[in-house]
Amino acid sequence: MGFPERRADPDQHAYRPDDRYGTKPGPRNAGSHEPLAFRDHTDPVDPPPAPARTDLTQLLGRTVLEVRVQQICQEYGLIPRTGAAVGSGLSRSYLARESGVELAADAHGVVTAIFLHFHGDNGFSSYRGEIPGGAGSVPRRAALWASLGRPEESGDPYRDRFLGDYGPWDVWALEGFDLHAQYSLDGEAATRVTLTLPDPQPFR
Repeated sequence: MGFPERRADPDQHAYRPDDRYGTKPGPRNAGSHEPLAFRDHTDPVDPPPAPARTDLTQLLGRTVLEVRVQQICQEYGLIPRTGAAVGSGLSRSYLARESGVELAADAHGVVTAIFLHFHGDNGFSSYRGEIPGGAGSVPRRAALWASLGRPEESGDPYRDRFLGDYGPWDVWALEGFDLHAQYSLDGEAATRVTLTLPDPQPFR
């Protein structure tokens, strides 16, 4: 007795790369940057979020000499960057490679930017946990759009003369700070999120 012949499901179709995100983005803020599909936030390729920790945006605009700032730095494992500049004044950079977090400070020790690394670059582990501003814990463009809405500004992939190719980016003006998300070349995964104090210049 033979087995019945297996036929392809007529409802199935071949996967096309543009099925998920449509055509390539056009000029800045032209409206074509919007991701068309939102991935399930429980995608098994995403690691489970880390335990809740202090909101890193509390560091913006504050000096690293403050007791509270030092406590938050200890919570994340942030330490001054080693190098020739250390010992000649306050460090301009604080790193927590295991947490995927980096701080930038000015010459007076005031925190000016916070970087969350997701791509494993420069020896950083991927940041795990909540992205500030209600952005959720899934570092994907569709998830950020779902959580934060349409960004104030977006940009196309570009090439840096010295650092190479970069994917598209989005910027949101949130309460008390700006969130800049840089994506991989395919425009899907966030490689780095940068948190800064509000830009004094309005978005175009």
